[in-house]
Amino acid sequence: MLKENFNVRFYETDALAHVSNTVVAGWFETGREPIFRIFTPSLDVHNWPLILASYKIDFLAQMFLGKAVEIRTYVSRIGGSSFDTYQEVWQDGKKCATGTTTMVKFDYKANKSIAISDNESKQLSEHWCESNNEKQLQ
Repeated sequence: MLKENFNVRFYETDALAHVSNTVVAGWFETGREPIFRIFTPSLDVHNWPLILASYKIDFLAQMFLGKAVEIRTYVSRIGGSSFDTYQEVWQDGKKCATGTTTMVKFDYKANKSIAISDNESKQLSEHWCESNNEKQLQ
């Protein structure tokens, strides 16, 4: 599991005085940065080998300004050319949102997916989601 902690910033709140629902997707992307580094250690965007295929976020509780959040990132599926991350937002000891993102290893020049290497798969599996028994390595 990977963890990223930060304070909720004022501009991330909305007129209802809680964290805007649009913010969580960005927080999750920030939490995936160590995963990106498995594929591109320097985060060189000119040699970027990933493409986002889908994401889904479920909101479980409101989040507020003035309390730090923790983003927890796991790998929940590893396929031949794609993988899923499962992520959670925690605030004040409470799970407030969950999300799953599917990323595909992608060759932009050939415009097609490519295989995840054994080394990349091994590194991804180091962040395996132990708490989700129905998801298995594929």
